[in-house]
Amino acid sequence: MNRVAVVTGGAGAIGAAISRRLSSRGYTVVVADLNGDAARALADEIGGTAVTSDASDFEQNRALFAHAVERHGRLDLAALTVGINSGQPAHTPLDPVGYRRTVAVNVDSVVFGIEAATPALMAGGGAIVVACSLAALAPEQSNPVYTLTKSAVLGYVRAMAIPLSQHGITINAICPAFVDTPMLGTTRHFLEDQQFPLLTPDDIAATVDSAAHGGRSGEAWALVAGQPPTRYDFPAIPPTLNRDGTPAMLVIPAPAPRVASTS
Repeated sequence: MNRVAVVTGGAGAIGAAISRRLSSRGYTVVVADLNGDAARALADEIGGTAVTSDASDFEQNRALFAHAVERHGRLDLAALTVGINSGQPAHTPLDPVGYRRTVAVNVDSVVFGIEAATPALMAGGGAIVVACSLAALAPEQSNPVYTLTKSAVLGYVRAMAIPLSQHGITINAICPAFVDTPMLGTTRHFLEDQQFPLLTPDDIAATVDSAAHGGRSGEAWALVAGQPPTRYDFPAIPPTLNRDGTPAMLVIPAPAPRVASTS
């Protein structure tokens, strides 16, 4: 039986590249996107299926992954690629409506996507790969709200690695620098004026492919133009010391195994 992947934001520039890449690897791809027409066109191109879905909505995520399993009998990979620029530069007053929308699209889509994909992946194991941003590793000072959302996403991915590993599920984050997509907006002119090299959507797709099949979990892969993907090594935290100067020991119980949802 063919492997099955769900790609949220699957008709966007990066999502479409991932969808095509996975299709070329033999996956049946469920292309999920808020733009239903674009999702259907891409699904027709690659021989997949399309679902019109808002990734920032909890129930629509549940329906999406339930549909994937009902239609194709299994799920092997969830690639969560939905994201927007905040439009909240540091030098302007915060727009609370725009702030909430950015958090919903960039953070909720990941949390809800992981929550919805997990029961389907528990059946046979699999992988979750999240499209994050280099801003999670190197804060984007001109765009603090965007940096906040991507830092939250990376923290969530790392925190979920051990609980998901109990069910044979890996989870990793891809953290690219500037990618040549429409999301760049006016930043493109700034970068082009300085002849700053950009990543391509295919660069991201190749790294998602590697992260999904590498067998490791809880990792952040940094991508910059002209360099191979680099596994980011997080700095070690200094040990807590007892009053006598000896290292303090804290035994943290392993998380209880997740119970599959019956609803």
